[in-house]
Amino acid sequence: MEKRMDHITIGIMAKINGVSEQTLRLYDKIKLLQPSEINIDTGYRYYNIKQCAQLDMIQYMKALGMNLIQIKECFDKKDIREFRQKLEMQKLNIEKQMLEMHYTKQAIERSMVSYRRYESAPEENTVILEYIKERRIFCYDTKINCYSYGMDYYEHILRSLKKNYVLHHLPMCYFCNVGSIMRKEYFQKKELCATEVILFVEDDFLSEDGIEVIPEGMYLCTYCYGFNKEEESLKLLMDYISEHNYEVKGDCISEILIEFPTFNNYDRNAFFKLQVPVKQKKKKII
Repeated sequence: MEKRMDHITIGIMAKINGVSEQTLRLYDKIKLLQPSEINIDTGYRYYNIKQCAQLDMIQYMKALGMNLIQIKECFDKKDIREFRQKLEMQKLNIEKQMLEMHYTKQAIERSMVSYRRYESAPEENTVILEYIKERRIFCYDTKINCYSYGMDYYEHILRSLKKNYVLHHLPMCYFCNVGSIMRKEYFQKKELCATEVILFVEDDFLSEDGIEVIPEGMYLCTYCYGFNKEEESLKLLMDYISEHNYEVKGDCISEILIEFPTFNNYDRNAFFKLQVPVKQKKKKII
């Protein structure tokens, strides 16, 4: 006896379409795909084989990233223009997600590099001469000297930085290496003054302002653990330059290589790399 194709049980309908019975019950509940027949006495649901076409369309639209609410709106309005508009919106959403994922991947790669640099770093407050490639930074001027306030103020700076209109789309991992920049004139005077916080950004980071290029060259560098040791290390670096006949060529960068997890207290704990571009002064010939 030939099987009735207009009288398929929910189990068979689920099996031949590769979905679960629970999924079909959900579609029935939200009136997205309802059985063609329900036995009043037994409550059994039956489908028509032709309804597979509608189920295929639901799965197709889901594969395009549309949710059930969007799909039901298209079905309810029965207008192909609604479907096209939903596709256009979904395309924009995917492009936004792809950009976010792109930035996330870059941030992860940068973090991995930072951990390798941390593992190979010299002992704290050891001054070394190092060649550093060209980098790009986004600068945010707080108008207030970072070294005049404690960690409470730094936390407020970080909140406002994250809300900056240029940076609002970046993933959180970007904000784990916020640093500061001390301009050359202050560093040369040994005056601890830095009003600008910075983020290192990639070449494809787009912004009309706030971007600076840190030139390649030889840098005197030192490392320290924690915000409370940064000033001491800066003074050590300043004294080292004077004592060893170096000339400062540019601004001093205070870069957070990595932030450590905070377990037992509220304070941030980070590993810093302090770096300033220099050149050796020529000795006078007598």
